[in-house]
Amino acid sequence: MIDADNRGAVFISYAWGAELENKEWVRQQIADPLDWNYQVFWDRDSIGFGESIDGRIASALAQRPILVLCLCDPDYIDAARRVDSGLHRELQVLTRIADEPGVRIVPLILGRCVERLPEPLVGRAYLDLQPLHNRGLGLETALLCVAEGLSQAQVRASINAQMAMANLRQRARAYLQLQSLVFWGNGNTHEVTVHPDGQLSYPLRAPQWMWDSEMWSFMLGDEVPTYCPIKGRWHWDRFSPSRGMQALGTAVLSAFFPQLVGEDEQRALSDGGVVLAQNFFSTVYVAEPFRFDMNDVVTFMINHPEGYRVLETLLDAVDS
Repeated sequence: MIDADNRGAVFISYAWGAELENKEWVRQQIADPLDWNYQVFWDRDSIGFGESIDGRIASALAQRPILVLCLCDPDYIDAARRVDSGLHRELQVLTRIADEPGVRIVPLILGRCVERLPEPLVGRAYLDLQPLHNRGLGLETALLCVAEGLSQAQVRASINAQMAMANLRQRARAYLQLQSLVFWGNGNTHEVTVHPDGQLSYPLRAPQWMWDSEMWSFMLGDEVPTYCPIKGRWHWDRFSPSRGMQALGTAVLSAFFPQLVGEDEQRALSDGGVVLAQNFFSTVYVAEPFRFDMNDVVTFMINHPEGYRVLETLLDAVDS
């Protein structure tokens, strides 16, 4: 791990062309995430007229400690081989300082080019970001892991976790799109209606398994101004997530998975209802309306450890 008091500088080495042609991409995906904690040099166009380009680059590379991130793709390789290119001269400077204390040079692989890496990148441990980059996934987490000095195993584990989350999100969206449900909560009456795509709306009521469950049945017959599940009236408020809000979350989640009624599935739906109560229904004021759809399911479940587990369990049950 890197000493928090001595984070040093980051130099981003890249070439124009192909997907890296847009500087905005480099800024958003590479420079900005690192700029919070590091002094980052990346934009050659920031060098003023009359200044020595090589001098500015050499000055930036003279900082210690320094992490040099090389954004390697076929265009980077081609530019490195052109003796008249700025990148070629940049790599010559890197070659001179490559073995100095406090210098880390990390090739970041964004395209098929590992076999053609130029000096001084040859033989260095590289980070293959193609699995993330090819799917359009964010690179910031992996880059921060590298900058903080995490081990290769830790960085790979982080990338694998990010890929797994992306896969789960894709599975969830593919399934939930088939349900095509939108829930509207009326802030005046607290009636919650379900709006299936292309069909008539209907009041949200607890599924039969909740009535049969000792966890929920004792409270589903209650009636107060903001809560009467029999009539499709449910409670929400910007307050701690009560059992009533947890019941609402469970009923909503169950509507997306009506075929899941087994004991393990009921437990997962109930756990997921708690997550939705904590992260959504307890954030809406009692007199406010709400709209809830599949995007909210994905967002609030997948970004919560327990919600992630529940969503994975439910989708596995659907696929079994």
